[in-house]
Amino acid sequence: MEKSAFLDAMNITRWRSADKPGKPFLVLHDIDADLSAQSFIEQVLGLINVTLEQCDFDCEMHKGPQVVWDMRKTKRRPRVAWLVSAPLDDVMQNGDEKRQLWQQICQVVNKQQNDG
Repeated sequence: MEKSAFLDAMNITRWRSADKPGKPFLVLHDIDADLSAQSFIEQVLGLINVTLEQCDFDCEMHKGPQVVWDMRKTKRRPRVAWLVSAPLDDVMQNGDEKRQLWQQICQVVNKQQNDG
């Protein structure tokens, strides 16, 4: 298990030095989330031109990084994530959830191409 995922599972907040900037992107998940399907996460992020190394994974939003994927069961406002889906386990097991995620990925990619 990845260190940050372990700390999240234990509900341990990580301290960040003001001298060390955080990563530019954030993926939100539930405390009890199983993020072991990292290759799937990496593939989805890759489709929207984001790498795992650019992302922090956390259960709550914090100032600074852009939320690129919110996969929490209970969505909280403001909804600023590029992608909003069911928790990863549900997405992996449900074709409708995968389709909805794919549609959002296509929208993000189209927006990036039109903006870029």
